[in-house]
Amino acid sequence: MERKSISIKTINEDILFGFAWECEKPEGVVVIATGMEEASYRYDDFAQFLNKNGYNVYCIDHYGQGESVTDLSQLGIVPRSFFSKCVRVLDDVAKKYAIKDKPLIIFGHSMGSFMVQDYIQRYNKRPTKAIIMGTNGPNAKGLYGIGYQLARLVAKCAGENKEAKFLKSMAVGAYAKSVKDRKTDCDWLSYNVENVNRYIEDPKLGHPSSNGFYRELLKGNRRLYRKKFLDKINKDLPILVTAGADDPVGAFGKGPKSLVDLYHKLGIKNAELKLYEHMRHEILNEDDKLTVYNDILNFIKK
Repeated sequence: MERKSISIKTINEDILFGFAWECEKPEGVVVIATGMEEASYRYDDFAQFLNKNGYNVYCIDHYGQGESVTDLSQLGIVPRSFFSKCVRVLDDVAKKYAIKDKPLIIFGHSMGSFMVQDYIQRYNKRPTKAIIMGTNGPNAKGLYGIGYQLARLVAKCAGENKEAKFLKSMAVGAYAKSVKDRKTDCDWLSYNVENVNRYIEDPKLGHPSSNGFYRELLKGNRRLYRKKFLDKINKDLPILVTAGADDPVGAFGKGPKSLVDLYHKLGIKNAELKLYEHMRHEILNEDDKLTVYNDILNFIKK
């Protein structure tokens, strides 16, 4: 099925946009939270695959990203409490498009993966399953706290909506440097050269984010591993944590593993880890992406 444009009005009266991929007789619903500096239309191929296998797919672009931005100068500029607002929007989408007595799967990639980590704490009765892709875990919680304090200071001194050159060099810059003999600073995204080139050439992708964006992202991340929030996760929720073994975002597999270990310690027995060799950050866009697609489908269906 071809994608169609959708929108949602938030509790703050903002209107955000994205896409829906719907089939005639859906067996369930998948709601996607994208990564930072990307867009919902990048999930077209994956969503069509899920459509062909009986699942409706919905993806709303975050504040300052993708279809939710009409003026390119506003890319990367976000409101206060951006992270928690995006998590609430994710639930707004889930409530709006859920089908009674059908599975509801919450899926998040990269920045969206951290939003899903937060989502299953806040809205623990909503999802049937959760997929957390291209993520990190409690092994990085110290960095989130330090990073938040630094980002808060930079935003205050250099300007809320100014391009976060320094903060990006500290974060994304480190990912780029992790790839030896790289041809571009975006090679950390995937081994697939065509995917990297498409990302670089698209003006809505990889755009500069603001100092305020980094402050709000790190503010959201630093609360994820507090016991009082972790204890709210539904212990019976099946969770798939998945990533490329060569993904610098997850410290090359250490982060996803630490997250699954944490979930097991919490008593979440149905949390599982799947790492893919010779894949980087965007496992949905690597050469062997169909293996990833089918593994996700098998997790959804079982």
